[in-house]
Amino acid sequence: MIEALIGAAVGVLTIVTARLIRGQHWVYSLGLLTLPSLYAFFALQAGEQALSAKEMVYGIPFVAGGLLFTFVSLRHSAVAVGALWILHGVYDLTHSRLFTNPGVPGWYPVWCFWVDVVIGAYLIWLSRRIPDANLRRT
Repeated sequence: MIEALIGAAVGVLTIVTARLIRGQHWVYSLGLLTLPSLYAFFALQAGEQALSAKEMVYGIPFVAGGLLFTFVSLRHSAVAVGALWILHGVYDLTHSRLFTNPGVPGWYPVWCFWVDVVIGAYLIWLSRRIPDANLRRT
C-alpha cells in the first residue's frame, strides 16, 4: 500500500516539476526512454547481462515511442504517449510473469505502476486541452 501511495505522489511531483519547465511536454516523451532502462539496470546490478539485453528488447516500443514523440510533431501524440505510460504500468505488474530479474526490488513494480498510471492519465486528460493533442505544439 505504501508503495502505491509513494508512487502516485512521485507521479504528481513529476507532473508538477514538468509543468515548471518551459515547453514541458517533451519531458513526458523523453521519460519513456528511462522506463525499460531501469529494468535493464536492475538486471546488470544482479550480474545478469543477457537478461539486461532481453529487458531492453522488450523495452523497444517505449524507447521508439519516446524518441519519436520527443522529436516529431504528431497529432494526438499526447494520447499515444499517455497510453505508452499506462501500458508500461501494466508491464510493471506483469513483469514477474515474463522475467525472473533478481535485481528488481520487491516494492518497485507497484511503485512504478502508480507513477506510470498517474502520468499516463494526466497526459490523456491534457490531450483534450492542447491543440490537436500534440505534445510538441505547446
